Amino acid sequence: MSRCARSVALGVVVLMVASACTSASPEYEIVLDGLNEPRGLSISTDGTLCVAEAGTLADGQTVEEGPTANRANTGSVTCVDSAGTRERIITQLPYVLYNITGVTTGPADVVEIDGDIYLLTGEGEGNLARSLLRIVDPSSPPDDVADFLAFAVETAEPDFLDEIDIISNPFAMILDRSGTRVLVTDGATGRVLAAGLDGEIRVFSEVPGHEVLTGIARGPDGSPYVASFSQLPHAEGDGAVLRLQSDGSFDIAVDDLTTPIDLGFDSSGRMYVLEFIDGTVSSDPYRGKTGQLVRFDVEGAGWAGRQVVVKNLPFPTALLVDDTDRIYISVHGAFSAPGAGLVVRFDGLSARPADELPSQFAEEST
Repeated sequence: MSRCARSVALGVVVLMVASACTSASPEYEIVLDGLNEPRGLSISTDGTLCVAEAGTLADGQTVEEGPTANRANTGSVTCVDSAGTRERIITQLPYVLYNITGVTTGPADVVEIDGDIYLLTGEGEGNLARSLLRIVDPSSPPDDVADFLAFAVETAEPDFLDEIDIISNPFAMILDRSGTRVLVTDGATGRVLAAGLDGEIRVFSEVPGHEVLTGIARGPDGSPYVASFSQLPHAEGDGAVLRLQSDGSFDIAVDDLTTPIDLGFDSSGRMYVLEFIDGTVSSDPYRGKTGQLVRFDVEGAGWAGRQVVVKNLPFPTALLVDDTDRIYISVHGAFSAPGAGLVVRFDGLSARPADELPSQFAEEST
């Protein structure tokens, strides 16, 4: 990490890019550090920022040999309020590390609804995995609002060998405009699910071919937009952003993306897409080079003019654009050492041309 200017206060690391380091770069701030594979982000009405942490192996736990899944209860949610006070509001949530791919799952996304924090958990074991949870009192177990694994079991159909494969890996969510349900991307099935706050789940949309669906955001037209990470092996340019209609149908809003993992929109309606891999995919589709943030300008009823605004982001996993167009990105959100995760806030990206933006983001985290 660049050490040009750094201050520490109340557990929040603040790094300002000084003119002596890169004179033309906008400032950025590390608002949370020491995280374990940070994923989805949310800002509450009072300005509190929360991030879902997938987790890490437990202290003293070693990776098992062979094609297996290593499990621990180390997932959590960390929040920092506007005064800089930081707290892990819930811990001991299911976490899984898969040996073959190195992919990890655990707490995946957070959102505030009527003053309560709702948490989405991904693939794993136990009652709190693959669920929508409500955190009312951090000192008490969360309420299990919706069970995505149970829904997967109920709706699973046999394949041509008459075998049933139960798959479910919730990844990201947004609150539906009705305020009574959330729309959830399932990275394992190519589905967007509608999960009511009363626990009812149904399929809202389905992309053929088991596309790996990742981030979801509401566009300036009110429609949900979904990042399609693409099918394996996640080849360069195979990803897209899909616009969902109210009947569940969809069209392609932006294509020729590489591993888009999240997206958002600023107050001018421009689209920001976070690419997990920056366009040079290795033979191992999950271990390519660093990712980047790209922006598309509004053009008629769509978007055009792809522009890279931040590059060399190490394993970015989530993006959030706030009401003032500040951009938050979770980095070291996968394939990273315990405590390496960061949430970084960029200011001024909407006002600066690409050639004045930082050309490299520090990959070191400690």
